Amino acid sequence: MNKKGHGRKIYRTLEIFCGLLLFIAVGINLGEIVGRILFHTTYDFIIDLPVWITVWAMLLIAGPLIAENGHVSINFVINKLQGRAKLLLELFNITATLIYSFAITIGGFALVRMLYQKEAVFPRYIPIPKWIVELCIPLGMGIFTIISIIEFFKIIKKYK
Repeated sequence: MNKKGHGRKIYRTLEIFCGLLLFIAVGINLGEIVGRILFHTTYDFIIDLPVWITVWAMLLIAGPLIAENGHVSINFVINKLQGRAKLLLELFNITATLIYSFAITIGGFALVRMLYQKEAVFPRYIPIPKWIVELCIPLGMGIFTIISIIEFFKIIKKYK
């Protein structure tokens, strides 16, 4: 299998994993609603858990969406340009994306480290460590950064 095949397989596995996470989040929501109706009670962490799982899924899939051009973009200007001007605009866009994703990744790691060191928790029925919930930020944005770097070199190769 060539490099594209391996990358595609990794992206596909991540898509399936994130889809499964979303399915689990919906299942938890439905279970919470049924439990609330039948037993007239609920637990605060059960309400929060689907939100946290959904955020994890969205951040983990953000990187592969760049590689598949699945993100929202307005290409009116890029489509009108050709040659060197198009290359420069595409490089500017991916460089801005790289700077953004790298900054969020580093900031995310700093946040998780601080939360871990302070032993911060969400004060729920069962205390949930905040660093576990927030870990999706540096992981998701780290993947996003790596894929942005790959896309940067693809753009350069495309115009050689």
